[in-house]
Amino acid sequence: MTSGFAYDFGLSNEELLGRCKEKDEAALRELLRRHERPVYSMLYRMLGSHEDAEEALADVFVKVWRSAGSFRGASKFTTWLYRIAGNTAKDKLRSRRARPEVAVEDEIITEVLVSHSAADPEQAAVQADEVARIELAMQNLSYEDRLLVSLYHIEERSMEEIAEITGHSRGNLKVKLFRARQRLRKLLGEMDQETSDEMQSGTTESIGLQPGTSE
Repeated sequence: MTSGFAYDFGLSNEELLGRCKEKDEAALRELLRRHERPVYSMLYRMLGSHEDAEEALADVFVKVWRSAGSFRGASKFTTWLYRIAGNTAKDKLRSRRARPEVAVEDEIITEVLVSHSAADPEQAAVQADEVARIELAMQNLSYEDRLLVSLYHIEERSMEEIAEITGHSRGNLKVKLFRARQRLRKLLGEMDQETSDEMQSGTTESIGLQPGTSE
């Protein structure tokens, strides 16, 4: 039942969740307003599909609504929320089964990138290309590697919070994150090499030469 009084948007996340427990739909809408964008961004990086990310986002906040009563305050609301989001993405990946992988778009320009670079369109384009390159490489990482890189480097969560979200010890988490970064760097290097080879091949063919020939 939606509350009938003027809504106080200064309430904390935890207070809003407490109101969700009392079936206050306005409280859920405010939590969605506050956290929709970062949660959606994380889900998209995990799933590589706007359609799947939108479906997963809806699932996440349905779970928030239904599980409000189970929140005990042992961790921050955002830690609890990202744990739900991570598990939802994992379930979504499992449910794909034989579905063909959805290709990542050639350009991924987030509102944050655009707002930070609007005064310099050329720099904005460079940043967008780099984001697209990293997003594409991340789709070839495992679920866990994607989650760790996303939470630490993009969401900028602390090691303590990521440990709570994932259930890993801090020491184990450092090792896993280090290895995930290594694998991402390797993938980016392979992508750069492929691009370089394609450009070289295109150049030689455009002037009538086959790769590896001098005449």
